[in-house]
Amino acid sequence: MQNLQELILAGQTDTAIQEAEAALAQLPASGFQQVIGKDLLHLQQPLTVFLNHFYKAMDEEEELDVKAIYVEMNSFTTQYDRWFIHLLAYESAARRDNLDWLTDFAGESEKSLTITGYETLQEANKNYMQSEGYRDDQQRQACELQEYLVILRFQELVKHTVAANKGKAPWADVPMFIGAHDFEDLMFIIQ
Repeated sequence: MQNLQELILAGQTDTAIQEAEAALAQLPASGFQQVIGKDLLHLQQPLTVFLNHFYKAMDEEEELDVKAIYVEMNSFTTQYDRWFIHLLAYESAARRDNLDWLTDFAGESEKSLTITGYETLQEANKNYMQSEGYRDDQQRQACELQEYLVILRFQELVKHTVAANKGKAPWADVPMFIGAHDFEDLMFIIQ
């Protein structure tokens, strides 16, 4: 797991995905293996629209000088009913070494973008928690690998969306911090 954390922090998303999927595939069958090979790239267009609307609102309505954006997935391991993306704007560039800055946002999205395509994983997480699957070492390991994969696929989505909008949208040139609530230590940064 340590190697996966290092790969995530180094921005080696593709390698981390391959390693996590290979490790998860070797564990006994559970509802978590369904994440293998399943990306979130179908959400690129909705995420582009969401970021366009957010940046415009922050720039024009809130009159913020946006220097950084935090693209955050909700606390997906405990919130089974809906997985979503929330955006925060900052008027100063932040750093990874001290996460206190996360609470000092200047603006936030009024709405959120629902993550689709992982509904069966949401159900697997719910069943895992309700059945106390965490008491079984192999189920706990499968759940942890699935958590890494969800975060990695989320980061992959944002990376592809930003790359597709470079030179087209002003937000694509702003540093993006990508993470999931309760997993801020695995934050990925696009400069």
